[in-house]
Amino acid sequence: MPRPKTKKTAAPARGRSSKPSSRRAAKPARRQADAASTSTPEAAKAQPNQRIGVLIDADNVSHQHLPTLRRFIGETEISAARAYGDFNGRLSGWRAAAQDWPELDLVDQRSYTPGKNAADMRLTIDAVKLMAGPNPPTTLIFVTNDSDFTPVVEDAKRLGVRIIVMGERTHKALRSTAHHYLNLSELRERMDKELAAKSDPRIALGLLAQALRALTPKNKEIGALLDQFEKMLPELRFADAPRPPREPGPRREARPERAQREPRPAREPRAPREARPPQDNAGQDYRDRPNLTSAQQAQGKAEADQRRAQLQQRQDIIEALVDVATGLAPEGEWLKVEVIKKFLLQEHPGLEANAPRYAKFYRMLEDTGRFDVQLQGSTVMARLKG
Repeated sequence: MPRPKTKKTAAPARGRSSKPSSRRAAKPARRQADAASTSTPEAAKAQPNQRIGVLIDADNVSHQHLPTLRRFIGETEISAARAYGDFNGRLSGWRAAAQDWPELDLVDQRSYTPGKNAADMRLTIDAVKLMAGPNPPTTLIFVTNDSDFTPVVEDAKRLGVRIIVMGERTHKALRSTAHHYLNLSELRERMDKELAAKSDPRIALGLLAQALRALTPKNKEIGALLDQFEKMLPELRFADAPRPPREPGPRREARPERAQREPRPAREPRAPREARPPQDNAGQDYRDRPNLTSAQQAQGKAEADQRRAQLQQRQDIIEALVDVATGLAPEGEWLKVEVIKKFLLQEHPGLEANAPRYAKFYRMLEDTGRFDVQLQGSTVMARLKG
């Protein structure tokens, strides 16, 4: 009888175990290449009477790009400028960088659940609030490399908001959804070149030569002239060029000799000057002046109490301060004192003309009784009391 056929099994490969591996080997992480800009800075900025909202994902964008972002925005009105992240850890460098941009608020958001990015969630929620507010921005700038913000960008576009995305390795999905995408490194390099061109005309002329070469790529005669022009550029002289010699003019006649003057009588000695009055310390708080004697402290406390009483009689100033702080942030949220002062002077010009004199603005906020004041690092912060 014929033998029944048996199913052959493949022999295990040499050097490998026939048992399935319980864990795959981790592949080395590959760094995503930088994404080139899809728009020019001129196209992204060309919007008259626009209001800009700036939302920064500080977790994956370096604070070193803040000067470039400020130069791009220029004098355009800013509805809100916020950066999101845990600024008590590895992002602590943002605090020092934000000192040069008073309008920028650092929204300190910690991740309480592992694997959940609370900063991204807070940024998305604030973007929706801005668009639903009474005075929404006409342009939103998302500074991020993360594709998780693609849905909120799509919703903003449907509401008619103009979207600009800035980053370096921004995901293709987010880049293609935005109206404009600018690579921050490219933007900084271009701005630096433009600034250098203003101080060195050779750079501007070199750019002009490149433009002419691009416009006439097949014209050999123009190409030869441009080659000659570019060779001459390093030798050109502008403000430091020597002036041509002047032709000699007619000789002037010699002046007649002056008669010798009689010696002046000796002046009477001046009376000694009176001692200068002491410097005006009005408005200074005794708590801000160390090394005072007990008598000086008592006098300073009396002056501070008098200023506080004068301020309490000016309810118009107190209401203006509360109104400005309420418009900048919800009740209970910390604000930079210098930001409150800036918007107070803008929205209520002339209000401080007859106000009590305060050398430190945060002392005025304290004396209203409506604000808590605290020092955070080198920055003085204030918030409305509940």
